Amino acid sequence: MNFSLTQEQAELWDLLGRVGMEKFRPTAFDRRLVPWEKPAENLKLLGELGILGICIPEEFGGSGRPVIDGILAIERITQCCPVTGNFVVMAMSGPASFIAKWGSECLKKKYLPGTVSGTLTNSVSLSEAEAGSDLTALRTRAEIMGDRCIVNGSKIFCSQATTSDYFLVYVRFGPGSKGIGAVIVDRDTDGFKIGPMRTHMNNKPWCELQFTNASIPKENILFPGEAFSKLMSSYSLERCSAAAMSLGVAKLALDMSLEYAESRRQFGRPISEFQMTQERLADMYLRYESARLLVYKAAASSELGTAQALDSSMAKVAATEAAAFICDQAMKVFGGGGMSSEMPLEWLYRYARTQWAAGGTNDIHRSMIAGALLGRRFDHRPGK
Repeated sequence: MNFSLTQEQAELWDLLGRVGMEKFRPTAFDRRLVPWEKPAENLKLLGELGILGICIPEEFGGSGRPVIDGILAIERITQCCPVTGNFVVMAMSGPASFIAKWGSECLKKKYLPGTVSGTLTNSVSLSEAEAGSDLTALRTRAEIMGDRCIVNGSKIFCSQATTSDYFLVYVRFGPGSKGIGAVIVDRDTDGFKIGPMRTHMNNKPWCELQFTNASIPKENILFPGEAFSKLMSSYSLERCSAAAMSLGVAKLALDMSLEYAESRRQFGRPISEFQMTQERLADMYLRYESARLLVYKAAASSELGTAQALDSSMAKVAATEAAAFICDQAMKVFGGGGMSSEMPLEWLYRYARTQWAAGGTNDIHRSMIAGALLGRRFDHRPGK
């Protein structure tokens, strides 16, 4: 078992580190104040470098590289600018990855080139008021009528809706979980409305999506129902990408702590010489490296762009909780200064904490992990 990067992967890591520190880091912490604004210049540069489409087939403008290369890119970019990293996650593993794997030639030609160039941005919308962890309870419905598909219902917690050009929306085509499918909805679709912007505790925006006889072309149906398992298997890749973003946030907080511990002096010496600080730094690094192994194991186990569900659940839980722990410990290293709203560290802490719920709460992922261990599911309704 080889844990080393290939030469090509090492070159990718170094390239993104240089570009990220030079181009993204100078404005990274300013973006925490307006994370709903698209970092257009950063995405344009990443598109020119072929990063946004790193795992997309070459015939649609991508590089056709393995999933693990995309995970490396997400972690490295997030270390330099978390807001840019979040947009990169959606470009790499959001709707574009679904379209690349399952979409028709029409959908691929319509959406992939713009996504990999950075000119189109997107969002995934699953959650509803009564359908969170229990996604099979969703009520947003789609009905095929001739050459159109009519969608009615509403969604909540749609991140990046304020800047998205198109949306991957989970809908129900018929009764039961087997009737769940997905459609691609353009921002300017008749009957489609994006609600007012709201924010989570990390200032990250979300909106409600409202569909009132929203009419989309029939060819924008990604799955016409009976595809729930395929949708969930593809979503496992997005969880790995979100886990990689958490790794980037964790490493950023760790690096800031190391630099501060060497420069901050108390009682006539750097605080890095105090045993308590050393223990904190050691524990932070242990959590980071442990989570990183699970994330890259999940990425390496991917087949045809789809991570295994158990691996992606373990990676998601480990990485998000490691990031929250590391950011918490980093604030203790920084002391009172770390809690100041003028410092970026308290934002990183809030950023890390919200990832617990994204892509399925860590509680539901633990149930999935336990179900795999015990050979039965815990996410179905009694009597079914």
